[in-house]
Amino acid sequence: MIILMRPQAIANAIQHCSTIVPVQTLQRYREMLQTEPIAWLYILQPGDTACCLEAIRRRPFESWEFIDRDDGWYSATFVISDDGFGHVVLIPDQPDTDPELLAICKTHST
Repeated sequence: MIILMRPQAIANAIQHCSTIVPVQTLQRYREMLQTEPIAWLYILQPGDTACCLEAIRRRPFESWEFIDRDDGWYSATFVISDDGFGHVVLIPDQPDTDPELLAICKTHST
């Protein structure tokens, strides 16, 4: 799992990991985070499970605001505080993705 918290980290991920991250989505978040730190990004990789994600986020994969699908990736957005700060979990729509997470995303994506 790749965890990105700052615009420079997102830029580095785009530059060095472009084959395993959703570049367009990351560019969009990088621009947003330039002005206000509103989210942490969690990018799932092969082998990452729902349990692993829950342990790292310290929150279960439930109560999302919305789940979108774009360019082969699901993006699940969670608002976790009253000031609007949240987590964005990016999940690849691939056969080796955790089946539990993939089923949730397929069922609930807009």
